[in-house]
Amino acid sequence: MAEKPFVSIISPVRNAERTIDTTIQYLLNVDYPRDRMEIVFADGGSTDKTVEIIQKWQEKFKFITLVPVPDSKSPGHARNAALKVVKGEIILFTDGDCAPHKDWVDKMVEPFIKDPQVGMVGGEVFTLRTDANNDTETYCEATGFLSIGDRVGMKNGGYYPEIKKDLPSEINGSQTCPFFATANAAVSKKAAQSIGNEFWHEPTGEDVDFNLRVLKKGFKLFFQPSAVVDHMHRATPQMFYKQLYGYGYGHPLLLKMHAKKVLEFYFAFGKGFSFSIPFPVIGIIYFGDFLFMNALTISTVVTLVTNLLTGGIPGIVGNFMGWGIQLILAVIFALRFFAPVFKIKPGSKLLTWMTIAYLSKWNFIKGGLDGQKKFGTINIEG
Repeated sequence: MAEKPFVSIISPVRNAERTIDTTIQYLLNVDYPRDRMEIVFADGGSTDKTVEIIQKWQEKFKFITLVPVPDSKSPGHARNAALKVVKGEIILFTDGDCAPHKDWVDKMVEPFIKDPQVGMVGGEVFTLRTDANNDTETYCEATGFLSIGDRVGMKNGGYYPEIKKDLPSEINGSQTCPFFATANAAVSKKAAQSIGNEFWHEPTGEDVDFNLRVLKKGFKLFFQPSAVVDHMHRATPQMFYKQLYGYGYGHPLLLKMHAKKVLEFYFAFGKGFSFSIPFPVIGIIYFGDFLFMNALTISTVVTLVTNLLTGGIPGIVGNFMGWGIQLILAVIFALRFFAPVFKIKPGSKLLTWMTIAYLSKWNFIKGGLDGQKKFGTINIEG
């Protein structure tokens, strides 16, 4: 039997004291020859006990390496430092709050062996609970946050589609963009070298950009759902909102770097559809349940107040069809948006689940709005 390829596992960390010990235990439990692997942690300037915990494990396992990156500006920056020292034919990425399954490495390596044109492989991401009473973990687990199969509609896996038109919806990191998050991704040494062996130095969006550049070099992306990593999510709703804000903030830069100069109008209904027009500024307006819910709610209130001021109660009654239809539509879109949270247990915390859903989406949109000011593109994803 042919010798298994040597693999390098890279994990950028910073102040991961809460989760890093668990991550290392799971990595050491991976069923892959120890003499055919290395684990490289790139520490971006931790001020807690993260480094101390890693060093404790280093004393027992010589294939664990720690690369200090004291001036790290982003996870991508830290990964770049690790990429300079790794020796693997295949490089796997995960994070310091992740827990790979026992067969993770074998499953990730498999597509590379079967098809030399595969440049990147991504696996599925589920939830690892650390606190049974943590509301953020409960919400993320129940809604499938970070699940790849749910995002791209490819639960059975396979090759990602090629990007054919460079439309904003194809490259901005949204639900319609083919990419693997670095919580669970792998790249061949050849593919990594073809794009300069590095992530961009921006604070967010580096995983999407990395995938897109590999695709544009002619390599294939393969989704392997059986390669599973469980994720230990943010400890508080506020930390979760900050994470979503960062995701949204990076999308306008992805547009600037990769999309052609059009304004795309995307409608997230059914399988989704869009049309685009030539425009001097690159952009996307993503029409989804959240946008329609809020727009129709505001419109209903404005109509009611206007009717009240101009005609009093009779004015409101007389224009029932005007504001009534808007209200009905607002309720329909609200029910569609909040539908996933109605299934979360316990039902007694429904208001909590609705609040997390609303504020996480709002912070994602706010990140996009702030990012468009910074990078000069249009990015509204509702």
